[in-house]
Amino acid sequence: MSVRNYHRSDTLFVLSGVAVRLARKMGLHRDGSSLGLSPFETEMRRRLWWHIVHVDFRISDSLGAKPSMDLFSSDAKMPLNVADEDLSPDMVDLPPESNGITPIVVCLIRCEIAEFLRKISSPFPNDVRWEILTNPDITLAKKDSMINQLEDLLERKYLRYCDPSNTLHHFASIMVRSAICKIKLFAHNPRRFANRGVKIPQSERDIIFANATKLLEYVNLVRGNQSLDKYMWQIGTSFLWNSLLYVLIEARHRKVGPEVDQLWQLIGVVLSKYPRMFEKTTGAVYAALGKWTLEAWDDYLAATKVEGLPEPPTPEYIIAIRRCRTPSIESPSNQKDLTDCGPVTGKSAGYCNIQARRHDRNTLANLEPFASYDFSNLLSFEMDPDEWVQWENLVVGEGLAQTDIM
Repeated sequence: MSVRNYHRSDTLFVLSGVAVRLARKMGLHRDGSSLGLSPFETEMRRRLWWHIVHVDFRISDSLGAKPSMDLFSSDAKMPLNVADEDLSPDMVDLPPESNGITPIVVCLIRCEIAEFLRKISSPFPNDVRWEILTNPDITLAKKDSMINQLEDLLERKYLRYCDPSNTLHHFASIMVRSAICKIKLFAHNPRRFANRGVKIPQSERDIIFANATKLLEYVNLVRGNQSLDKYMWQIGTSFLWNSLLYVLIEARHRKVGPEVDQLWQLIGVVLSKYPRMFEKTTGAVYAALGKWTLEAWDDYLAATKVEGLPEPPTPEYIIAIRRCRTPSIESPSNQKDLTDCGPVTGKSAGYCNIQARRHDRNTLANLEPFASYDFSNLLSFEMDPDEWVQWENLVVGEGLAQTDIM
């Protein structure tokens, strides 16, 4: 998992498939207790099997593919909530589970989420993946009920025992809360209203806006927090991009108000942690989000004028994006540093510093310029389902679709 940013996703997909088949050949998908194995070997096999499940699930998601169906014809139980020092090769019985947080908590949370997805997809056993939450054949009432049950389970088993002063506990709590937000966004995905000739109900908009905003806040809590740096290899960025898209669409609808004002500050802080947003030569996902950010900001300024409100100062991150996304008429000799649009300081509205990262020229040469993509108006997402397909293809195509939690 720690090398996923340095190898092609399809290569990792093949290797994870090999791991799944080898594991099944070894019988790791069978629980050791039913095979008469020792307590220690039984627990080790469970931990290894569930890690393989996680790896294949996550890499499959990065390609927009289904995980191996071999994963779900298994009777391997979840690992025990016990510390490593409670296990030994010569133990006669498995130790009692802890009521609280142990070093295996991250693995256990992922197991709980995988079990949730398996339960909710029970009518469709060959479609166990995140997208099952968007299936219209499963009623929204059933989805919400099962999500509430999962949230209650995670609260009782893990969150209530989290000590914010402990970095592992803090990371686990962010992991749980962001997972619930992500699951709710899948279940209430706004794309299901595209091309249906009906407006998205305000209640649905509120759910989408609240959970996408929370996800951005959790990104802000993790990124740049030195105490959590050692856990950063565990997480990806996939749902960050969808969350940004959702809140930008909602910003255009909500126009003005305290929540919109706060949103613009939050967007600035989040984007400051992704310097590629502020490069002239960048990937399509960053270019698209930059374009839509400017579009929503201009709409926000127009709305404040209509409401007779004082014009808000333009944040420096907006200025930086506009500078990068405005076609230049300078000669190539005057554009010797296309990847640096200038630093964004913290003087405007208290935003974090943005220090443009200079990427290797050979890497940048492989990225298509943003002008080659057909980026439609933000509001077209509510009318054309193909816009969502194009967006997902962009995210997958740039290798950014790495699941954050599972």
